[in-house]
Parts: sequence; C-alpha cells; structure tokens
Amino acid sequence: MNTLLVVMIGQVGCLTLVVILASVFLGLWLDDMFGTKPILTLVLLFAGIPLSVILMLFVSRRTLARLKEQNESKEKDMQEADFGTTKT
Repeated sequence: MNTLLVVMIGQVGCLTLVVILASVFLGLWLDDMFGTKPILTLVLLFAGIPLSVILMLFVSRRTLARLKEQNESKEKDMQEADFGTTKT
C-alpha cells in the first residue's frame, strides 16, 4: 500500500514537471517564432496549471481505484481462508 502511494506521488510530481517544462519551452519557442516575447510563454504556462491539476486527479483516481481493488481482493482471500479453517 505504501509503495503504491509513493509511486502515485512520484507520477504526479513528474507529470507536473513535464507539463510545466513543456509549457515554458513551447512558449519560448513560439515567442521566438512570432516575436511576442513573454506573452505566449505566460499564456501556455498559465494554461498548463489546470492541465497538471486534471492529470493529477486522473492519476490519483486511477491509483486509488487500483488500491481499492487490492484491498477488496485481500479481504476476500482472508474471508475464504477463515471460512476454510472454522469448524462446525
């Protein structure tokens, strides 16, 4: 369980970093192409913020669903094991 949460935090951090860096570099390149020095960089940077939040929510929901499935599977296995060892 702890490993899965650490992986989720790592994925969210990496995705946020990738979105921000892509926004900055794409914005700088577009500003250089069109001669609008800070405008497109700032627009893409501010557009990247909601995108990174949406990606963070998507990754978190997917990871939590996987965690829930693992817990349900473990509980089912434990119930089956308890059922097999009880005497009537």
